[in-house]
Amino acid sequence: MSQPDPLYAFEKLSEAVYELATGAGRVQERLVEAAIYLIRIRPVDIPDDELRRMLVAVKDDLAFDESKGKEGRIAATLQKTDDAEASEIARRNLILQTASELN
Repeated sequence: MSQPDPLYAFEKLSEAVYELATGAGRVQERLVEAAIYLIRIRPVDIPDDELRRMLVAVKDDLAFDESKGKEGRIAATLQKTDDAEASEIARRNLILQTASELN
């Protein structure tokens, strides 16, 4: 297993936040794009315990539903996620990115 890489995690969090801020469509659609970056982050890459738990929770919130047919778990989950829940997930992504920058 490779060494923890907090800079890599920060880069991927920043890219996810950029997608959330500038992407087109509803927040659920932007979260699908942001998830491309978030799924690449390993919990071990986040040095702070609280932030690591938040990352794991966000990833779980993005992919808790089983896929049906050719869609993936993230698409299946976000189809059932309302605007308020999706906005909360996006807000936690911003907190993770901001806090990672400060650490």
